[in-house]
Amino acid sequence: MRIFITGATGYIGRVVTERAIAEGHAVRGLSRSEDGDARLKALGATPVRGELTTLDVLRHESAGAEAVLHLAYIHDFSRDHDEILRVDGAAVDAIGEALRGTGKPLIVTTGTAIVEPDPAGSETTEDSPLSQTFVLKGRVVSERNALRLRDDGVRVSALRLPPYVYGRGGSHFVPMLMQMAAKAGESIYVDDGSLRTSDVHVDDAAELYLLAMSKAKASDVFSGTGSTSVTLRGMAEAIGAALKLPVRSVRREEAVAIWGEFLTAFVQVENRASNRKAVQRLGWRPKGVDMLTDIRSGSYRELAEKLRQG
Repeated sequence: MRIFITGATGYIGRVVTERAIAEGHAVRGLSRSEDGDARLKALGATPVRGELTTLDVLRHESAGAEAVLHLAYIHDFSRDHDEILRVDGAAVDAIGEALRGTGKPLIVTTGTAIVEPDPAGSETTEDSPLSQTFVLKGRVVSERNALRLRDDGVRVSALRLPPYVYGRGGSHFVPMLMQMAAKAGESIYVDDGSLRTSDVHVDDAAELYLLAMSKAKASDVFSGTGSTSVTLRGMAEAIGAALKLPVRSVRREEAVAIWGEFLTAFVQVENRASNRKAVQRLGWRPKGVDMLTDIRSGSYRELAEKLRQG
């Protein structure tokens, strides 16, 4: 199958690209630079120069593809979030215009934390009420904008990824928390650290994209979580063990002084999204090493060693 992937040079996108090519698909990936071109060529993919604002490129590539996986997103949290959503919406509209009436699959990406935590602490589902407080709650706008393409004859579905996608020594928030701990000389958590979060190994996430591409129906939404039981204290202790640093509970105000307002708000969200629908409907079976083990003694060892050495 000919697949066009936005975000193909990113952390998750590279693994999706790698796995798709291993399964015999031909991948054309959006790339913003010569370095991105080189990374995609090394994986066996064809780089396409462009970005989310080059709408003519998005239309052209989507028209020639048999499936589109939309992973690209602006992760510059210093920018106005409404503007980020506008850019994403225009990109999805351009892709949808090219796919209109074809019945071809389009997979878009949002997050599990756009739903409210269950008041009793149980797992949430794809149908749970939407969050009114999560710092990135606006991403539901992107999801809704994409899912309406069903009415235009596009087999569009959405994957909600958990706050922590990890593995292969990469990701965004895991290395960020490790770097901040190294800088502060301690690994912290807020209050008793009992809030629980969701995570998924990047290889399992990549598998889910390809399963959704093959099996998802129009307007399907799936939560792509591997675990929903990691506590924030457990994460802080794993980071402390990896970096050989003390671990300490702090009040929220002190966390803001160390992490900043955005990261503190992001971390301090209970998120336990069930993967039952993806398991039952798509046959997905997450099997990656758990996140805390990976931080302590797995793929993050090299990063931990560099941070310990300063």
